[in-house]
Amino acid sequence: MEFKVWDDPGAFSERVLPELMKREAEHSLMIGILGNIQRGVYSAYHQLTVEDDGQLLAIMQVTPPHPLNYVIVDASRAQDVHETAIPALLERDIPFTEIVSERVHAETFATLWREYTGQNVSPFMAQGLYRLDRVNDIEMADGSMRHATTRDQGLLEGWFRAFERDSGLDPSEAEKVVRTVTMMIENDDAVIWEVDGMPVSCAKRSRPTENGVTVSFVYTVPEQRGNGYGRSIVAALSRELLKTKRFCTLYTDLTNPTSNKIYQEVGYEPIMESSWIRLAR
Repeated sequence: MEFKVWDDPGAFSERVLPELMKREAEHSLMIGILGNIQRGVYSAYHQLTVEDDGQLLAIMQVTPPHPLNYVIVDASRAQDVHETAIPALLERDIPFTEIVSERVHAETFATLWREYTGQNVSPFMAQGLYRLDRVNDIEMADGSMRHATTRDQGLLEGWFRAFERDSGLDPSEAEKVVRTVTMMIENDDAVIWEVDGMPVSCAKRSRPTENGVTVSFVYTVPEQRGNGYGRSIVAALSRELLKTKRFCTLYTDLTNPTSNKIYQEVGYEPIMESSWIRLAR
């Protein structure tokens, strides 16, 4: 079994994309980040595979400081893949302290990581991956959606920080927040829900793939929650995105029953459980 390190994103894409596209929605995170790497969004990245006699068994990708995205291609050989990948990742000092993968594979990887390193592992988030092909006919909240402009820079920077706090994420450095919000506005990715001219909620499109696109950064200011604004902006943005894509995806925190409920009301259906696990090293 061979652990391969790829230095050319184009060659890596040619090797792994045909396999990832077999389950495009389930692998939208990996595919979308691969596309961003090729577009120069990330200055640092690591792309890796585990193969055996020409057979692709696993695909790994990390853009520090983000988690290692880990895809098992052949589930029947997952144990052997983990036992090959973990020592190789440690030996090459690939920089990551978290892993995101399909739940069963993430949990097995974490167990073996603890055995290899003697260090603790801690589950961070049980995630649900949802897919939408058609928006349900739902009652919309008061207000309307508009695309964010440069006038919204300061507002969205504050909401981005609040979103990170609410999600339990480590706070981003100020420069990264500014850069992230600037990019989402310049790319026309971010949308805002307004009621009588007052912004109350936001969302954005992320990581487009050939046939799909992800909805993320869904945030409503605390004092305006419970009015249906989050559900409405997700529905409105999803309708817009489906004009050019076949499906939308989004990730949820499975321990948050409210968000999981409203997304299903919009028409999103669960397709995979994913785990985000933190790894000491």
